[in-house]
Amino acid sequence: MSVKKLDRNFFQRLFGICATPKPQQEQSWKKVDEKITIDLNMMPELGSKGSAIRIEGKGVDIPVLVVHGDDGEYHAFENRCTHGKRALDPVPGTKTVQCCSIGTSTFNYDGTLVEGPGKGPLKVYEVSRMGETLSIVV
Repeated sequence: MSVKKLDRNFFQRLFGICATPKPQQEQSWKKVDEKITIDLNMMPELGSKGSAIRIEGKGVDIPVLVVHGDDGEYHAFENRCTHGKRALDPVPGTKTVQCCSIGTSTFNYDGTLVEGPGKGPLKVYEVSRMGETLSIVV
């Protein structure tokens, strides 16, 4: 099986520089107890299929990758590759996420390792949507 690779240059991969941005509006999300809540009206970065954001800081101990999947659903992952703990990016058109390092470990939306040196599956978080609000149980 051939896995599509994100178009990243050598130095971006060497230094693990991910392509996925943080939200532009910090007030578009919050963490209370073990739940991250996202107001989709305030987060245009998740407006189209294949888009994603990185949730970091504000009480989030382990970064979270939130993807508006090619399947139309929202998915959330611990944003650390199981190989070297580098960040992840979605791979548009493939229903996968990929490590931003040279190893390019690639995982399905269910967290299953598809290809690469990853050491097992990704941690996948439960996501629910009510209207324009996403809730992620971390």
